Formats: sequence, C-alpha cells, structure tokens
Amino acid sequence: MSSSIVKKILVTGASGFIGQRLVQKLVETGLSVFAVSRKEGLVIPGATVLHGDISDSEFTKSIIGDVDTVYYLAGEKKNLSHHREYAGDFVMGNVSPLLSFLTALRGASVRKIVYLSSTQTIGRDWETETDGYSIGKYMNELLLRSFAAQWNIELAIIRAPGVYGPGDNFDPATANFIPSMVHKVLSGNEVLDVWGGGKREMQFVFVDDIAAMLASAGEGSTQGTIVVGNPETFSVNDIAQEIISLSGKKMRIVNDMTKPDQPSQLFLFINPIEPKISLQDGLRKTIAYYHEHHA
Repeated sequence: MSSSIVKKILVTGASGFIGQRLVQKLVETGLSVFAVSRKEGLVIPGATVLHGDISDSEFTKSIIGDVDTVYYLAGEKKNLSHHREYAGDFVMGNVSPLLSFLTALRGASVRKIVYLSSTQTIGRDWETETDGYSIGKYMNELLLRSFAAQWNIELAIIRAPGVYGPGDNFDPATANFIPSMVHKVLSGNEVLDVWGGGKREMQFVFVDDIAAMLASAGEGSTQGTIVVGNPETFSVNDIAQEIISLSGKKMRIVNDMTKPDQPSQLFLFINPIEPKISLQDGLRKTIAYYHEHHA
C-alpha cells in the first residue's frame, strides 16, 4: 500500500485490554496507527504511541492533525459493585474526557468515529439507574450523536457484551465475571461458591473477536448503533463448570441460595464480521494466560 494513500487512524485508550488488541489488528491491515495512552513506556510494534491525556484539549489538538478515523476506547471501568458504589466517579471518568476530546475535534478533518459502548446501556430505566459506568456510556452515546450530526461525521456506536481473554483484569476486587471466576478456580481448593442458582444465561465475546469487529466497523460502511458479540449463551453454572474442567482441578460448585440471582438479558447481535473464538477456546486461552502471568 502506497504511503500517500494510507489513512491515519487514532486510537484512544490504546493501553487498555481491548485497545492494545485493536491497535495490533489495525497495524496488521497496513494502516498508519497512532495509539494514545497516558501510560508511559507503552510500546506497540508498528504503531506510533502518543503519550498524553485526552482530557487536555490542547494535547488533542496537537495530535488530531489529518486523522481520518478515531476509535474511541478511553474510559473508566471496573465491576458492577464499584460502578454503583462510586457512581459519580464513573460517570465523570467516562463523560469528562470525551467532552474535552470533542471540544478539540470541532472543525478537524476526522471523517468517522467508532465508539465502543456496552450492552449495559440497553433496557435501563435512567430515572433510577445507579450504575455510573452504564450512565456514563449512555451519556457519551448521546453526546456523540449530537456532535456527529452537527459536524457531519460518520459515527458507529458499537455496543458489546462482556469482553474477556488474555490481558484481562484478574484482580478479585475489581474483576468482571469471567476473569473473577478464573481467578477463583485457579487459586481455590475444593469448593467454588456461586451466587444464587447459577441459572442466569450470559453472553460474552473474546477480545480478539471484538477487536476485529471494531476494525471492520471503522473500515467499512457501518454507521449508527449496532449490538455485536458472540451469540453463544451459557448459564453461570455452565461457565463455572467449563473453567473447572479446563483447569483440570477437582472442584465442586456450591450455589449460595442466600445470594440474589441476576435476571438473564440476552441480545440479538448484528456483527460486521462473525466471531471466530468459541467460549471453550477463549476460556482455554484465558486460563493459559493466567497460568503464565498470575499463577
């Protein structure tokens, strides 16, 4: 590909779990990728890493240049208990940087924005919602729609379910469901405690698959709001048992019926490309990563 026609791509949140995978995917396609991160020392082969904070509009103005497409992945995320306990922090941590970023983007050459949102924005009662992460994500969707309409920018909002895989956060205090369960199994002994009856049905998408879907959405004609993911559905108990089986440990699941069961919320996905990694294969890769980096 001639350098004169290589599009300049900007990825925010590039040091994150999904961000690094997306940058790698975009580099593989031959694009000129600029990865933005507050993390000093970040190196992603093939990409130009820009160290700075997108909350600083002057920094954003200095890097936006002739960027064609922005993948906006920056944000604050932990797990549900943190999102509720520190709701205000998570709203501000997601909304404030985007406001500053969009302020710097006014009148720039950007043709398209791809925003990674969440299925946690679907079906919520915003009058009573207490999850600051979900609120922040939904507010950002509204901001982006208004901004894109005013400045005639193509916008793709990608709502994804839980993403998991190597490189995830396995800290038991803040990890989400799959990495938390992997940690419990691999660091546990004979019993795995599961809240409620374990019958809740869930959907997840492997990190490499969501990176490929995001890349496809940016390169293709995808616009509007789409829900993407892996249509496989599994109960909490099924996932727990699969992790136990793949780990080779001798454990039994004990359902704690004094704890609440969350209701199932399943989605119909409209994928720009189909996912390639099954839950079993994804869990196998995740467990191998945990053994290598956390055992």
